[in-house]
Amino acid sequence: MRVISSGLLTLCILISTLAVAKAAESEPALAAHLAPFNYSSLVPKETLAATHLLQGKVSLSTTMDRAKMALAGQEKLMADPRRLIPTMVFDVVQNEENEIIPQQRSLSLSTNPYWDYLVGVGKIWQTASNTQQHRIALPFALIEKNENCTHNGILLFSLDEQNQASDFYYQISSETCAYFKADLWGKGDVSFVSQAIPDADELVSQYQQEKARRLATRPITELSKLAGDIMIDSLALKSFIEPQDMTFYGVVYQDIHYVSECTTRAGDYPFCEQLVMPSYSSAKSIFAGLSMFYLEQLYGDVFEQGVSQWVPQCSGQQWQNVNFSDLLNMATGNYVSADYAVDEDAKSALTFFTAKEHTQRLKFACDFYPHKSAPGSKFVYHSSDTYLLGTALNNYLSAKLGKTADVFNDIVLAKIFKPLQLSPVTYVSRRTQDSVQQAYAGYGLFFTRDDLMRISRFIHQQANSPTSVLAQTQLQAALQCTPAARGLATDYSHIRYQHSFWARNINKLLSCESDSWLPFMSGFGGITVALLPHNSSYYYVSDSHQYNWAAAIPELNKLHSLCTAQSPVN
Repeated sequence: MRVISSGLLTLCILISTLAVAKAAESEPALAAHLAPFNYSSLVPKETLAATHLLQGKVSLSTTMDRAKMALAGQEKLMADPRRLIPTMVFDVVQNEENEIIPQQRSLSLSTNPYWDYLVGVGKIWQTASNTQQHRIALPFALIEKNENCTHNGILLFSLDEQNQASDFYYQISSETCAYFKADLWGKGDVSFVSQAIPDADELVSQYQQEKARRLATRPITELSKLAGDIMIDSLALKSFIEPQDMTFYGVVYQDIHYVSECTTRAGDYPFCEQLVMPSYSSAKSIFAGLSMFYLEQLYGDVFEQGVSQWVPQCSGQQWQNVNFSDLLNMATGNYVSADYAVDEDAKSALTFFTAKEHTQRLKFACDFYPHKSAPGSKFVYHSSDTYLLGTALNNYLSAKLGKTADVFNDIVLAKIFKPLQLSPVTYVSRRTQDSVQQAYAGYGLFFTRDDLMRISRFIHQQANSPTSVLAQTQLQAALQCTPAARGLATDYSHIRYQHSFWARNINKLLSCESDSWLPFMSGFGGITVALLPHNSSYYYVSDSHQYNWAAAIPELNKLHSLCTAQSPVN
């Protein structure tokens, strides 16, 4: 079963190949190299406590001749300009737990032509008891320009007694990126300037609160204490996904987050709680879906708003009688082929995905697809529909709040993410690279695994809350709590789509007495977040192109029955 388009794969392979081919032609061959280090040798678990507290500015830069890259599983060094990481500048503070906290932990845009970056919370330790030398390790991620592709690694440098810094070492040994898997490592220049950071105490306090709000975690192997015959390998989908292609997976059960290790090509990632994952199309549920539910609850009319009324560029006949609900359901009636993913995978869709400016994306979304069927009647997967919905919601919200209104900043971030006290990793969405800066809506968010599971818990809670901030009629339908409204059919008889959420009928897998539908979110490359009965969730994040999680369902059923005809999330 495949429920997410591979169109983005085609797009990104083409972009990656064309963008670097010319630059790589003139690069000289690089010398043979030693393999990257195992992470356990770089960031030991047991360390000596730091002897003082640091605050200051870190500046990191390197050059092409000091940067190395090899494709995953290969020894040959690549003369590829993508091996050069961006210059990174950020302020840090240290807390009494010897954690190093960057002042900005959300996406930072860089001048590097290939990469933006995030830096997470790391650690500092004394290298030996008889010296004042300290070592600092920080998790970081490279994010492909204009895209969601995420490569995770570490930064490492030392400070002497005068806080003078050594060269820094960096290493990337894992990614959530189906079309570009590579090890990157090297050295560079680092400067540390000791200085007071404004609001340092508040930054430390906020991070302490963030940690306190995280779900309690246990190793996923401890699920065997609850169900002795549960097969953890089936939850990891090991028959279908190679360990190096699995970023992480887990289960939330009885408000405990059972977590896997974060496996990489260089051993377990030492900052698993900080590891950044891309949303890909799970944003269609989390961004587009939740913002629609919120605005419907607030104003009561957003689902029925006409597209052409709020997006003047969509004034053609094909947009008559198409409303916001149709965009959310990807059922506008406008398409070339109704067969699954044919439109999304077509070369013509590259016009949309490669566009950096809002006017280019909007022109494609409004004008490209001809009218074929009645709005609301046929599901045809188009990421451009969700982008168009984000534009329409911005214009709708601007009429309510003023011209500066932004549906991501004012609704998703201000009303959902920040009240949940999610990590700052979630605070930025990918946007067009122009003055409009339109958020993508259908992809381009970033999470930690705790962020992802607390969003899932929020959805569960909203579906069971008499004081929900989300519109109940639409939310209940999306979560398969309304048996008379299962959603639109797809090319798979056991899969439905409704209000940006997928649903899977597990009747045949578990021999349920009647049809039992489980709602889930899905993302490119192999990302699934399933919302299970009794406020439980199951997820895996991979870049394996494996979207079939059937092997996990019998194991999850051992924790509690998944068969239900009425309210699968209760």
